[in-house]
Amino acid sequence: MKKSRVIVPVLFRIVLFSNISLGLSAQADTLLLNNGDRISGEIIELNATTVKIKTIYAGTVVLDTHAIRSFHTDQRQQWQINLKPQQTLIKESAKRGHVNIDGKTIPIQDLALAPEQARWKKSGLLEVSMDVDNDDNRKEKLHVNTELNLESKHWRHALKSESKRDKEHEKVTEDTIEINYTLDYLFDAHWLIRADSTYREEGVDITSQYWYLGAGPGYRFWGEGKDKLDVIVAYNRFWFETGPFDLELSAWATALDYEQYWFNEKLQTFADIRIAFPTIDTIDHIANTSSGLRYYFEHNIHVSFKYDYNETSFILGTVRDSSYVLGAGVNF
Repeated sequence: MKKSRVIVPVLFRIVLFSNISLGLSAQADTLLLNNGDRISGEIIELNATTVKIKTIYAGTVVLDTHAIRSFHTDQRQQWQINLKPQQTLIKESAKRGHVNIDGKTIPIQDLALAPEQARWKKSGLLEVSMDVDNDDNRKEKLHVNTELNLESKHWRHALKSESKRDKEHEKVTEDTIEINYTLDYLFDAHWLIRADSTYREEGVDITSQYWYLGAGPGYRFWGEGKDKLDVIVAYNRFWFETGPFDLELSAWATALDYEQYWFNEKLQTFADIRIAFPTIDTIDHIANTSSGLRYYFEHNIHVSFKYDYNETSFILGTVRDSSYVLGAGVNF
């Protein structure tokens, strides 16, 4: 009699646990990996680089998005498809790296599922550095760079400033400041339109001023959030003032913006390349490039290496300027 009293509760618990487990597995999201494995649970986050799935047997598992062959969900959720929200159910696709949504085959990289967060994402950095010019004089300069970024699903605001001050024998030989503002509107995960403007002032004895305004379409080849590769084609208008001389011209320009993080966001590589082709015969092209890397320590402190190269090609010759920059700063 005692044995039966013990056995009945145990059997009841086993049956109850089995029903709960079967219920969970029947309602679980399922990832199909490229190696043939399947992982069941609840997908809680998906972006261009990682997917997070909460399982009952291994907790939260984080995988590289490129390891996912396809996946399906058993409950409707608010997904972003090319930045457009849609309440939908996702099914597996036989095509690698894709899913089926309402009978359409969609690349996984065009999907996003993120925890509820603030509408605007803010970020920025402050960086101080010394550089050594790649010329015969080997001048040393003090650089101070700041960046402020404000981003939502469809809008990106970026404000950058850079100042340089060069002294030789206690005499200021260069005093330069540059401010750039960029506004992007993203139609979907790839297409965008950009408007940007730059003001630059330099000189000690003679002050030179430089402005430009530009606008045009762009295409994002890959990336979301911190990682990106954007190519922009724009029509620009330039204004130059050097002492008593003024020059105004138009140009077609191509720009490339690249940024990527590696090793769990410890290392960042970046490049900003802009080449303008003026509509006048006296200037062939104007090129401004900046590329480098940053290594991040704890508390968002980083060290950086940057290479700047500027070139203006005229009919009578070419003016070039390049520098290597070593610096340190903090992100916020």
